[in-house]
Parts: sequence; C-alpha cells; structure tokens
Amino acid sequence: MSNSAYGNLNEELLFEQANMKICEKIPCLDESLNIAVIGKVSSGKSSLINALLKLNRRQALGIAKVGATSGITTKPIIFSLDDKVHLIDSPGLDDVRAKNSEETKELLKHIDIGIFVVTGSSDASQKRNLEDLKNNCDIIFVVLNKVDEWDGLDSTAVNDVVTQWKNDLKVDKIYPTCTKGYDPKSREPRMHIRGVDQLRTDIEEFLRKKKKNLLLERHMAEKKPYAIGIITTALTTVAVEALLPGSIASITATQAAAIVSLNYLYTGEVLSPKAALSMLPVFLAESARPTLFLFVKSFLPPTGIIDVAAVSAAVVVTLALLTTVNF
Repeated sequence: MSNSAYGNLNEELLFEQANMKICEKIPCLDESLNIAVIGKVSSGKSSLINALLKLNRRQALGIAKVGATSGITTKPIIFSLDDKVHLIDSPGLDDVRAKNSEETKELLKHIDIGIFVVTGSSDASQKRNLEDLKNNCDIIFVVLNKVDEWDGLDSTAVNDVVTQWKNDLKVDKIYPTCTKGYDPKSREPRMHIRGVDQLRTDIEEFLRKKKKNLLLERHMAEKKPYAIGIITTALTTVAVEALLPGSIASITATQAAAIVSLNYLYTGEVLSPKAALSMLPVFLAESARPTLFLFVKSFLPPTGIIDVAAVSAAVVVTLALLTTVNF
C-alpha cells in the first residue's frame, strides 16, 4: 500500500482513523424519540403538532386530524412518524396510562420532550397535570395556544395572560402561539401560524445537544434549511480541523458524517461509516475508481500545508452533489 508524503499515512490507516472519528460525529440515529403533547380538549394540540412539522393544510390530513367540532381528539392518540419517532397527543398522562396498551406502556418508560398546551385565562388547576408531565420528561415546553383571541385587544393583553400563567404554573418561559387554519373545511386561503418558529428552534436545540435532532428534522415538510445547516456545520468544522496537524482523518470523518446526516434527512436510511466513507470519491468523481486516500490527497498542496479554501471547496462540492436533486 502506498504511503502519503503527509505524515506517512497510508490508505488503510486513514480509513481506520476516519472510521473511529466518524462515530463521534454522527447523530444518534438508532435511538428513539418520544414527544408528548399534553393539554385540555380543544386546546389546539393537533394543530400545534402540524405547525411544528411545518405541514400545510393538505399535508396535515395524514398526520394530526383537526376539525371544527369541539373535542376532535378526546383520547390519547399516538402518531408514529416512523419506527423511532412517536408523538403522543393527549388531554393528560392519566389518559395515556388508562389506554393500557403495550405501546403506551413502552412510550411512558421514557418521554424525551413534553409540550404542555394551555389556552385562555390562567387556570391554576393545570399545575397538577404539568407536574405529572415534568416527572416523566427530560424537558418541558409550556405553550399558550390560540393567542389570536386577544388580537382585538391592547397589545399588552397577551403579555398579561402569559404572566398570569407563569405565576400559576411556576414556570419561567411560555411560548405564545397561534396555529389556526388546519381545519380542512376552512375557507381561509392562508394559514395563520405564529410563535411556533421559536418553539421549534428551542426544541431542536435541546435535541441537538442529545444528538437526536435529525430524528425529528427528517419529518419536517421543508428539509432544505436543515440540509444547509448540515453543510454549513461541516464546512465550519473542516475549516478549523484544516489548521490542525494530522487532520486528514478528521476532515474525512467530518465529510462522511455530513453525508450520513444528509442521507438520513432525505431517505431515513442509516448509512454505515464505511458506506459513507466510500461515497466521498464517488460523488466527487475524481476518477473511474478513485480511492478515498487519493481523494483526500488530491486537495492537499505539494508543500504539505493544507489550503483551508481548497478543503472547504471540497466539502461544499461533496455535500452539494448529494442534495442537488432534493433542493
């Protein structure tokens, strides 16, 4: 096997080192993600689920049912977006427990995120349900939905209601939202969605720390922003790694991890590190049968000093090729 002029690193060793590093960089795609959306009947939980997933009215028909009749969702409903991601839409955890199925028992063993939905004026009696949810979740997001009911009042009206809810529920943050327009019988041509972007951003940030963000992002109706985020993160990481000695394996692992993430985002399939590594030279089409080693070596200058711009360009080309069709 040929040796590189850069640190005497041969192809087999490069594969081995990159394979070890990629496992540190890829998300937790083999784990599960359980989200419980809890709140009283007619609090708009189903609409909130649809808005979180960035669905339009037509797309929402296949997920969370919404209707003009009060109490469309009067019992626990579990939406399995795939075999790993589950959304629980229920009036309360007691209702989920009462369902007494193997599926609910399994989900109640661990809920990653609890979204507690309230509407209208503050109701201190809701604190018991909130505490129950807290005891079963890693994190809680409290949402004051249907804030459009105060649109005809002074601009401070919503702030006053939010403050009352904070005091009664003993929470620091509440997300005021409106998720109007998902009823398929609605005659309004445009959706009325607001306040959901910040909620979604904070949920994704929490999941990113747990390396579970892709599990949810894969089911977003609009995937392009997430693909761009993966590319940008990889580009930034490579720019830093390129300044460090012996960084070839790290750079390669970063690109391969980005390919794993992009592939999962659009297909739901989990590529093995080996498969992702083997894709790098294929997408750059360096030659008919290029090796990963030759690919990495191709953008290293003869002096042995890594050109950050050249490396960054290689990342952009590699990742852009993967997402061209989907963009």
